[in-house]
Amino acid sequence: MSRKGTLACAFIALLVLGGCGGKKEKSGKTVKLPCSVTWTKTDIVVKPGQKLSLTVRGELRGGQWLFGPEGTAEHPEWARYSLVPEWPHLAVIGKVGEDGDPFLVGKEFSGTTVRGGELYLGINDLDAENNDGSFEVTVVLQ
Repeated sequence: MSRKGTLACAFIALLVLGGCGGKKEKSGKTVKLPCSVTWTKTDIVVKPGQKLSLTVRGELRGGQWLFGPEGTAEHPEWARYSLVPEWPHLAVIGKVGEDGDPFLVGKEFSGTTVRGGELYLGINDLDAENNDGSFEVTVVLQ
């Protein structure tokens, strides 16, 4: 192989291995989500059309019960205490921008953002201050 051919191969390998080969870089961050407030700012800014993946671990204590990130639909009478009554009470929720429309996260969420702004995460509970515990949310943007 000629010197030019060797240099060309090395350059292409550098581009591909260096992340410039057409793949979008993934960025991940873990956020602690306290269960005692309805909304938490994440300091993560998303762009319109960006792919967003969330994975949630942990549990919340609501009264004498423990709940995972999916919350509970077993007590329909609790819906009146939910920010979005149609979704499980105490489920993890999200929104983009302070005035953005909420979306259901639960244990996992994967989707494409419609608008840009700061990512907020929260609990589907209008009276969150009586909850205890926290969730750990891994946020991946692509």
